[in-house]
Amino acid sequence: MCGILAEVLTGRVATIVLLGFTLILGLYGIERSLWLDEAWVANSVHAPTLGEMFHYPTWLQTSPPLFLMLARSAVGLFGLSTVVLRSVPVLLSLVAVAAMLAVARRVVSPSYAVLATAILAFHPTSVEYFRAFKQYGGEVAATTVVLLAAVVYLQKPDRKQFYVLVGVMVAAMTLSYPTVFLLPGVVVAIGFGNRSRATMLAGICAAVLAVLYWFLIHPNYTAALRAYWMGAPAVWLTPSTIAAVVLCVGFAVRIAWTRNAIGLILLAPCVLLFASELLGWYPASPRTQMFVRPCFILLLVMVLQDLTRLTKWKWDAVVLVAAAVVIFLGVRKQFHEGRFQPEEDMAGAVRYLRMNVAPSDLVLVHASLREGFQLYTRSRAGPHLLSFTATPNGRAARAASWPVPMFRRLKTSCTTWIPKFRTTFTAGSGCSIPIGRSTGITFACTTPSCGKTISGVVAARQDRTFASRILG
Repeated sequence: MCGILAEVLTGRVATIVLLGFTLILGLYGIERSLWLDEAWVANSVHAPTLGEMFHYPTWLQTSPPLFLMLARSAVGLFGLSTVVLRSVPVLLSLVAVAAMLAVARRVVSPSYAVLATAILAFHPTSVEYFRAFKQYGGEVAATTVVLLAAVVYLQKPDRKQFYVLVGVMVAAMTLSYPTVFLLPGVVVAIGFGNRSRATMLAGICAAVLAVLYWFLIHPNYTAALRAYWMGAPAVWLTPSTIAAVVLCVGFAVRIAWTRNAIGLILLAPCVLLFASELLGWYPASPRTQMFVRPCFILLLVMVLQDLTRLTKWKWDAVVLVAAAVVIFLGVRKQFHEGRFQPEEDMAGAVRYLRMNVAPSDLVLVHASLREGFQLYTRSRAGPHLLSFTATPNGRAARAASWPVPMFRRLKTSCTTWIPKFRTTFTAGSGCSIPIGRSTGITFACTTPSCGKTISGVVAARQDRTFASRILG
């Protein structure tokens, strides 16, 4: 009876629970306003041509091509909106969870497979980026699918499974550039049994990588992008990362002792990623490390299962309870912290301007909010307020009945900036706009507090009383 119950709880019930809660958390807050990084990806997806999408004029396109094409197809079918854009990473998150559960069941026992999948799916970072309109959730999906195809081939190394693996690797590289970190381990593991197939896989993937690098990666790489990523804090110095390195050393000893090819596939990307971060070749941040989490979690659970087998007790019930606790804590954290609220409420700022700004008003958009404001003034989520142009000398230009915004960075606090604005607004070198005593201001800000640098949308209205509102 206990065996039947355990089989049910680790079978269809576990699949439904894991996928169901992943979908619930993905839909939770799916309508919240896109933040800056999401907004410029959305604008690139909505670009007139594929060339402009892959080589976005405003900033460097770091999203992989398959992710962009999936999003562009969704927008073409259902229109441009926040829900449509975020539906793409949500669907990819379901693929990631399903593939993780499938590969884990082939590597460890069913109860440990459920625990491994729960750890991956309900970690706060995973939950956040599984519903964010960025490529990181897709990178996790690519990793899990590659691992599944590789493990299936190693367990049944026939020609059909090999070609499936090759196709999965090629598709995964177009969905996730970090898939190349998995390639060496997969090639070596296959080479233990068939060197010609390993050589073929390496050659095909190298050719695909060369095409991606020449046409997409290299044109979108600059010293400024490298400085931006390398300027972030070195997360590999944190205690958790140091502990992960120590565990990887233990994993390496175990794999060398048992000659486990699957363990090699899982360990190789972890080691290569850490080495790349140390050398400054790859950005070190939680979101850019997401793709390697399935590998590390599977390694951890494999070792945990080996340790529990040294005892005489059966740990399946305890492991399932641990998985349930992980799911409960992950779901509770999202609802308790109100993660449905936007980080940057650009959609709310645009709605506020729609209610308070007239066609004859001057509207000034903060430089850092250009992409978000541009998105929500032309998507279904907000009104079409402005067209975006600017004169070469930085002065505001006018188009139709709307004054066109000027993009300059404003670095003053609310307390000192508001009084100065009521007389003269200065934006950059040689560009000042006299306001006059009777002028009021309508100010919509996307940040939740007013004590930091101004980052918002400003509209100056003639002969109106001063109005100010912060949209969090």
